[in-house]
Amino acid sequence: MRSVAYPAGLLAGLLVSSMAPAQAQSSDYTTLTSPESVQNWHLTLGAGLRYQPDYSGSNDYVFRPRPIISLGRGVKSTWWTAEDDAISIGFFSGKAWRVGFSGNLLWERKASTNPALIGVPDVKFGAELGGFVEFYPASWLRGRVDIRRGIISHDAIVADFKVDAFQKIGAWTIAAGPRMSVVGADYVRTYFGGTVAGSGGILKRYNAGVHSVGAIASATYHWSEKFSTTAYVEYKRLVGDATRSPIVKPFGSRDSVTLGVSASYAFDLGFK
Repeated sequence: MRSVAYPAGLLAGLLVSSMAPAQAQSSDYTTLTSPESVQNWHLTLGAGLRYQPDYSGSNDYVFRPRPIISLGRGVKSTWWTAEDDAISIGFFSGKAWRVGFSGNLLWERKASTNPALIGVPDVKFGAELGGFVEFYPASWLRGRVDIRRGIISHDAIVADFKVDAFQKIGAWTIAAGPRMSVVGADYVRTYFGGTVAGSGGILKRYNAGVHSVGAIASATYHWSEKFSTTAYVEYKRLVGDATRSPIVKPFGSRDSVTLGVSASYAFDLGFK
C-alpha cells in the first residue's frame, strides 16, 4: 500500500505548490467569493462512486456510492466544493466567507463480514451532524473547518480541517490540498476498540486527538455552468491511538488511497 500511497500524497503536494500565490490579487476575487444579494439560492445535487477501504484501517477495498448535496446562495461556481466535503447547507455568507450545516452518513460495520474484525463491536448505521465555516484568503484558495457530533454510530465530536488550492484552465478546474481530522475518544473506542481473536492485542486507552492526515487532488470538467464531472484521488494516513488497534496492525494498514468519480448539477431554486 505504501508504494501507492506515497505517490498519491506527493502528487497532491505538487499540485498545491504549483498553484502560485501570484494570483492572490486576481480581478475575479469578488466574483468567486462574494455572491451579491440579488443572486438566487442554488441546490447542487449529484452522485459519486468511490473505490475505498472497506472500513477505516482496512486493506480490503470496496466500491461505495456517495451522495452530493449542497445548498447556497449564488451560482454553482461562487463557492468551491471539494469531493470529500460533507453534505452542506450554507445559511449565511459574506465577503469571502460562509457558514452553515454539515452532515455525514456513516456506514454500518459488522464483525461477521471480516475475520480481522472478530472481537470488535459492530457499528450501527448512523450520521454525524454539525456545522462548517469556510473562508477564502484569495480567489484560488479555500480554508474550511467542519465540526460534527456522531449520532447512533458514535458519540464523539469530529473536526475536519481542509485547505484547497484550485485553478481553472479552460473548461477544467485542477485542485489539491492537505487534510487533517481530529476526533473524540469515543470515535476511537467505537471503530478501533475491543479485542481481536488470535492477535493477543487490545486497545485499552482511548485519547482524543489527531486521527488522520492526508491530501486530495481532483480534476473537474465543466460541461456547462451548472453541470460538471470530476475524477479525484485521496490519500489518508492514520495516526494516534487508532494505529495501535489490532485491526490496523497487523491485519490492516495505516495508509489508504481512495479513487473516485462524480457528477453534479446545480438547480436555480428561483428565490433570493
